[in-house]
Amino acid sequence: MVMQGAAMVFYQKGARAASVEDILAAARISRRTFYRLYESKDDVLLALYKVGTERLVDECARVARERTDPIHVVEGFIDAHLRNATQLGRMVFVLGGEASRQESILHPARMEAHARLVEILTAKTPPHDPWLTRGLLLALEGVTRMMLEACDEGRKVTPAAVARVRRVMLRMATASIAGEGPQVAPVPLPPEQP
Repeated sequence: MVMQGAAMVFYQKGARAASVEDILAAARISRRTFYRLYESKDDVLLALYKVGTERLVDECARVARERTDPIHVVEGFIDAHLRNATQLGRMVFVLGGEASRQESILHPARMEAHARLVEILTAKTPPHDPWLTRGLLLALEGVTRMMLEACDEGRKVTPAAVARVRRVMLRMATASIAGEGPQVAPVPLPPEQP
């Protein structure tokens, strides 16, 4: 109940504007019950973030187990990330924005998830500097954030926006991992203006 109520509050108000009182009202629980389970609003925020990142890391690990071609592995990572952003748009926007702040309680969990994703991906791609993979993950995360911003901060993620960002991500990823050749995705062109 607390997690569901908190998710609704963070969705509506964002991470910083939400209060424990807002969570209590949304979850319909007493202050005493809340503090038996969590020490603060930040603890709930961290628990929600970890659920989301675990889901993403688990999906990427599954993709890496099932696929052998590095480009197909990268494509699976992108698709997993975009499914997460599509299904949880506003929450990805709110929690991802908070996690990108170095002083946030979420930041260490973000770095841990990145380290796990880098480890999974570098094991499936040709030898390269791990900073390339880390930089690629940060870039893909940034492009996803741009899409979510353009889609009413994740409230209205459209199939057209997902298709566009997927093309951009594939170009970035394939050019980074494959370098050049037939597996490198074409340069994405901007959508035609109405």
